[in-house]
Amino acid sequence: MNSVKDFLAKKFKRYSYTESYVTVSGVDEVLLENVSDVFECNEIMVRVKAASNEIIVWGERLKIENYVNNSVVVRGKISSVELSGRGVK
Repeated sequence: MNSVKDFLAKKFKRYSYTESYVTVSGVDEVLLENVSDVFECNEIMVRVKAASNEIIVWGERLKIENYVNNSVVVRGKISSVELSGRGVK
C-alpha cells in the first residue's frame, strides 16, 4: 500500500510544479518541463522559470520550437544549461 502512496505523491509533485525537469537530447535539443514563464529568448540564450528554479540554456541559433502544457522545447546548438535554485532575478 505504501508504494502506491509514494507513486501518487511523486505524480502529484511532478504536476504541481514543485520540481523542474530538464532533458538534453544530443547537442541540438533541450526539453524543459514545469515551465511557468519564459523571461528571455534570443539566438544565444533562453531563460525560463520552472518550479522555483531559473533555467538558462546557452548556445547558438536557439529558438523555442514548442511551448505546450508547461513544457518548452529549445532547439539549436546547445552549449550549456544552467540551473539556479535561487529563483528568478
